Amino acid sequence: MTIFCISIKKLVSKQLISSMSKAVIWLVFILGLWLVVIRGFGTQWALVPGDLGDGRFNNYVLEHFFRWVKGLDPEYWNAPFFYPYPNVIAFSDNLLGSAPFYALLRWTGLSRETAFQSWYVFGFFLNYAAAGYVLSRYKFNPFAVGIGAAFFTFGLPLLAQETHLQLFYRFGIPLACFCLLEFLDRPKLTRLAALVFWIVWQFYLSIYLGFFLIMLLVVLIPLMLFFERDIRVMEQINLWPGKLKQAWFQTNFQERVISLVVMSGAGVGLVALLLPYYQVSKNYGFTRDWVTVSAMLPTLKSFFIADSSLLWKTISANVLGVSMRNEHQLFPGIVVSVLLLVGLALRFKSKNSRLAWLHLGAVLLLVIFTLNIKGYSFYWLLWKIPGINSIRAVTRIQLVLMWPIALFCAWVTDEIMLRTQKKPLIVYYSIGFLVAGLLLIESALFTNINYPKADGLLRLTQLKQRIPSNLPPNSILSVAYDPNKPDFVAEIDVMLVSQEMGLPTLNGYSGNFPQGYNLPTTCEQIPNQVKKYFKAVNMPKEARLKYYLATMKRIVPLGFQDCNPSWWRNMP
Repeated sequence: MTIFCISIKKLVSKQLISSMSKAVIWLVFILGLWLVVIRGFGTQWALVPGDLGDGRFNNYVLEHFFRWVKGLDPEYWNAPFFYPYPNVIAFSDNLLGSAPFYALLRWTGLSRETAFQSWYVFGFFLNYAAAGYVLSRYKFNPFAVGIGAAFFTFGLPLLAQETHLQLFYRFGIPLACFCLLEFLDRPKLTRLAALVFWIVWQFYLSIYLGFFLIMLLVVLIPLMLFFERDIRVMEQINLWPGKLKQAWFQTNFQERVISLVVMSGAGVGLVALLLPYYQVSKNYGFTRDWVTVSAMLPTLKSFFIADSSLLWKTISANVLGVSMRNEHQLFPGIVVSVLLLVGLALRFKSKNSRLAWLHLGAVLLLVIFTLNIKGYSFYWLLWKIPGINSIRAVTRIQLVLMWPIALFCAWVTDEIMLRTQKKPLIVYYSIGFLVAGLLLIESALFTNINYPKADGLLRLTQLKQRIPSNLPPNSILSVAYDPNKPDFVAEIDVMLVSQEMGLPTLNGYSGNFPQGYNLPTTCEQIPNQVKKYFKAVNMPKEARLKYYLATMKRIVPLGFQDCNPSWWRNMP
């Protein structure tokens, strides 16, 4: 009886420790979400993440998706700003991969701004869940899982992009990398289909991050060959073709059909996503010259810049001579830096060593490939490829590289925690929570960028008061630019008001602009914009006058002092 009681006691104790360890993973997330994200909303969620520019532009695009699925806006890609130019959603990220989450939140009755805040929070949850799931599958210690997932989800390089919230949804990155490695270890078509699925979804979340994810995978594929044990050169060359053949024969008929359908559907979906971008690149000439791109390639100095960190901004300020500095905030934080150095110095031997060094090797190769050294970079070879030269901010590749860095740090933490398991529990948990706490504190001491929700709504109310209440339903708004306001803020004010009223507008703001587009500082910009549209769509000359008069008849100018009534009767 005594032996039985002792055995039950040990079993309960073991289960309790196991449950507590697993709870650690989500405890780290809850602490991070509160300290880094929700705390920045202020009381009663009064502050909206981002700024009055790109932050509200993302809110406009998400709301446009919601209106589109409700049937209020007839077309998705032809959003009613920069009117009458087509495919304007493809001037920037489209957010199609995460917009359904926003739409569901709107359907629950949340306001536009509150749904946007909730969409922002949900992105952190999905990123953490994806990273935590993958790290758990590698059997890392719960503290290692929490610390790796926390860096991927709340790390300083991500927070530095707070004005570009379209980049925050990144859960496809760890899942795609995991599927690639799973396919190598246990080839099946279902795993290959899952890999393709997550790649395409990441493209739908962000074109930028989808492209950088492809770069990471392309580096991982050949690099994995060098980490295969006891394999000859010829076997390395034939490895991947052999894996594909093996995957086909190890998959039953039903799984083959499902996998092929998934991959075909994903391929068609990717083409459908990229086609509007190809069209606008061709029609509007959206390319970036090398001078523009090279200014946003990472430099060695970039990895020491964290201007918005309360801990490191004084040191960061001493890093000088970096153009486009806001895009070079790549310092990963001191905790991650120490973990990287510990891993490099001690070179632990364990079952996950190959996995960790594979991912770190991919990081080093991509950093070397994209590094800008006095205007020279290997990335120039990639920039020469048509279509890729439209990618401007290459520094954002760090948001993808945060995953392999997170995995390496999780491995180092796992090795540290393994060596403390035989010590008293208080020592074990103290070390784990100390590392996790310091990591979260670094991110919590980041200066958030936000704006008061009430101020944003007040701006729109003031603009709506200037608009006549008896406008015809087919009206087109054109609001004069107020030089007392930042241009992007004023233009987004008009976009949001026209969206609320269900009207198109000549005003607009995005990552790109139609050729020849100018701020509406004078009324002459109105007929000029309509005429420039002719060239953009190669409208036949015989159709131009009729289109011009029909369009001008609908345009309602507001705030202009120099409009010539004859422009509405004859094409100047």
